[in-house]
Amino acid sequence: MANLSKTKALFAFTSPRTIEKIIPEIQILTENFEGQKWSGNDQVQIDYFQTLFDSEYYEGDKFPSNPALAARDRITRAPKALGFVDLQPAVKLTEAGELLLSEKRLDETFTRQLLKFQLPSPYHTQSKTVDFSVKPYLELLRLIKELGSISKTEIALYFSQLTNYNHFEQIKTKIIEFQHNSTSYKGSRKMYVAECFEKQILEIFQQEVQNKKLKTRESSDNSLQKFIGTKSSNMKDYADAFVRYIRATELVTFQKGTFRLIISPQKTEEVDFILENIDRKPLVFKKNSEFKKYLFNPFSIKLLSDNKELLIKQIENLGLYEFDKTVSIEKLKDILDDLRISIKSKNIEEKKRELKDFKELPDILKVFNKIKRKEVPDAPLFLEWNVWRSLVMLNYAKRVDGNFIMDIDGMPLNYAPGQKPDIESEFLDFGIITEVTMSGGNTQYKMESESVPRHYGKAKEILNKELYCLFIAPKISEGTLAHYFNLNRLNTKLYGGKTKIIPLSIDQFIKFIESGIKNKFDNPDKLKNWLETQWLNNQEMDDENIWSESIDISISKWAS
Repeated sequence: MANLSKTKALFAFTSPRTIEKIIPEIQILTENFEGQKWSGNDQVQIDYFQTLFDSEYYEGDKFPSNPALAARDRITRAPKALGFVDLQPAVKLTEAGELLLSEKRLDETFTRQLLKFQLPSPYHTQSKTVDFSVKPYLELLRLIKELGSISKTEIALYFSQLTNYNHFEQIKTKIIEFQHNSTSYKGSRKMYVAECFEKQILEIFQQEVQNKKLKTRESSDNSLQKFIGTKSSNMKDYADAFVRYIRATELVTFQKGTFRLIISPQKTEEVDFILENIDRKPLVFKKNSEFKKYLFNPFSIKLLSDNKELLIKQIENLGLYEFDKTVSIEKLKDILDDLRISIKSKNIEEKKRELKDFKELPDILKVFNKIKRKEVPDAPLFLEWNVWRSLVMLNYAKRVDGNFIMDIDGMPLNYAPGQKPDIESEFLDFGIITEVTMSGGNTQYKMESESVPRHYGKAKEILNKELYCLFIAPKISEGTLAHYFNLNRLNTKLYGGKTKIIPLSIDQFIKFIESGIKNKFDNPDKLKNWLETQWLNNQEMDDENIWSESIDISISKWAS
């Protein structure tokens, strides 16, 4: 049981990083350890982490020094707090967990469980210093609705202080003042934000500063500067987590250009229903069993889609009038789901048509710059999306499919599944898979050295054509470059023979796209010839640095 006395602001679930990753992790837990004691049982926790580590779902290759702690970090936070698993007296999958594992209408399941998360609760006892009384995700929805939009920075600075729903108007005013003052600030935006973080942290942690209790868990440095830096970093991490989790409801999307969170235009009625019908005040439970009954029941919170008349109206609002209105609510939800999938597909096709006339190029270049400066809500996801947009814009492929997930408004929602390349492009007699990462240095090598060639091998087998791979990162690390240089020269059965992986930095990829547009690319043979030439050079050149330089020199001329 967590004690809220240890915190002065709202916290979000940073593990797992995206809420969808709860699905395989609780499946592994309940399939292998259901009925076993979890709390205080280090051996079961270690065994669980080992099972997860050995599974196809675990990302990374480093086994933690304290696997029991790593297991608790993954299970006793989001999966437990959101009611997907019960850990007392033993491991048990809940009704909400069963619905989650069915993977049907995930957005609806995530919405219900996130809206139930409240502070305080029987899982989070009341603080002695801060009067917590809030349902964070409910109030975040309200804040987005009333402000029209909100940035990740504003969530970190101000929403994090909304520990009591009665302070809502005060927090809303602070955000409006922050926006207003930013226009008159004389220095840079970065300086302005840094000053705001310092001011807010000194206010939130006034008592700690006065009493000189500045030591943090992360460091032995107890200076005020280090304290402010650590708290600022924590607030940004929590803001990032709030954005990731609330996006899973699909009630919110990103505003084009600014990438601020807005209510999805397709979901305004649903959000209005939630804000009007769900009590803002946290519920009080006399017994733990009452709380669990409420938390574990996936339908203890009613959404607009549970109201048959409103559901029918939603379907009609999306343009379908001729359907059987006498069927069950679940059948009507299926109709609505199919309708939304159809709309999403049409939106994606429309987006592809818009991209092919090159008008989106300035926006694409602007987004790349924002990604490099990490001024987007989720840089790795936005890199996948923006590279996909760039490849669609080049045109002349039979298909360019981004395997990342987009929402109904055409904005990126979640990453490509671990078993698939990020992007697949197919031409008449060859194909390209594109893999992107924001990682660098040794981390880049560890994360991408095995997965990229594995995806290449599988894609080559499925496509049954000549295949190339573009690997794109802010900067190609020395280890990654050397690894792909050598892998391209070796026959590896698992990868379908010699790989043909061409690494490009983001700046090089931008030059590549600009060259294609400048030279009015219309002949896929030119693209294939350039890719094949880079691979042939790889076979003959003395080392990876010479090869990399030759790629860089050739980029501006590939489409001429």
